[in-house]
This record gives sequence, structure tokens and C-alpha cells, in this order.
Amino acid sequence: MQALLNRRSIISCIVQRQTFDSGYVQRLVNSDPETERDFTAYFTELLAIKLRSRLRSQDSIGDVTQETFVRVLKTLRENGIDNPEALGAFVNGVCNNVLFELYRQQARATGELEDRPDSDQTVHDGLVSEEIRKDVRSVLAELPEKDRIVLRWLFFEEREKEEICRTLGVDREYLRVLVHRAKNRFRSNWLKRSATKIVRSAPIR
Repeated sequence: MQALLNRRSIISCIVQRQTFDSGYVQRLVNSDPETERDFTAYFTELLAIKLRSRLRSQDSIGDVTQETFVRVLKTLRENGIDNPEALGAFVNGVCNNVLFELYRQQARATGELEDRPDSDQTVHDGLVSEEIRKDVRSVLAELPEKDRIVLRWLFFEEREKEEICRTLGVDREYLRVLVHRAKNRFRSNWLKRSATKIVRSAPIR
């Protein structure tokens, strides 16, 4: 379980983006296609990490994610948001509401919450961990060699930056450039891969 959390933390560190601003939110309000793709790709992965510990069904994860997006975009276009930088927290709050509604629906229908974590969670975490490992290996394999080396040494092997600089024959400033470039490429490829995983999912009706 700890290994799974560590790997998720590494991925979050690499794919995290700068804070959102009013221009970004306004583009969402205006249904800008590129901004909508960026929004769904970015939050698809973050919500998947959140929901995998709460739902056993991949279909349920896709449903909750899609319904969250529908409600967030609808609210933004009808009422806006006071603090654009709080967009991430807003998305998370909406996701919680959708998740609780799903629990209530299941409770009414079956008398128990089928998708709540149970004794099978350890097995589930192991499967998720293996899935994440495969995805990370695939995304890293798509990167240029130097990008792979920098990310592996810095984030996965946790080598000191001074050691990496000596090995690569670069100074700290240029290492910063290499890390920034590698993280951007990893983030782009990771989010594209994540977005394709829920294409078949439909919103909760």
C-alpha cells in the first residue's frame, strides 16, 4: 500500500500544473475546445487516483468522473467561480457530492454500499499499483533518453541533484531546464494516456 501511495505521489509531483487563473476559467466558460481537453485530461488522472481507493468498479470511476465534469462545467457557465485559483478544490468538492449520491443510490437499491472499500481492498490496491507501474513504464519509454534518465534519477531513485549534475556534466541551472522539459513531456503523455481510459464511460443518469 505504501509503495502505491509513493508512486502516486511521484506521478502527482511530475504532472502537477501551475495554479488556474481567470483566463483559464473564462475559456472553459466559453467552451474553448483546447482548454476543455486540458481540463478533462488533467482532472481525469487526479480524480482516478482519488476514486480508486473508494470504488472497485472502473465503470463507476468513469461515471463519477464524467458526472463531476458535467456539473463543474455547468456551474461555471451558469454562475462562475469567485476564486479561479480554487478550481481544483471546487472540482474535488463536486466529486465528493457525486460520490455520496452514488453511495445513497446503492444503499437504497441493495441495502449495502457495494462500491465502498472492503476486505478485497488489498488485492484491489495491488492491481492498481501494477496498472500504475505499467503506465509509468510505458510513458517513460515514449520520452527521449535524457528525459527518462533525469526523471528516473530525480524522482524514482531520489538521487541528489549535485550527483546528477556531476554525472550529466551540467550545472544546477541547466538541470532545472532539463527537469522542467522532462516533466512537461511526461505530463503531456501521461494525461493523454489517462484521458483515453474513460472515453467509453458515460455520465450518471
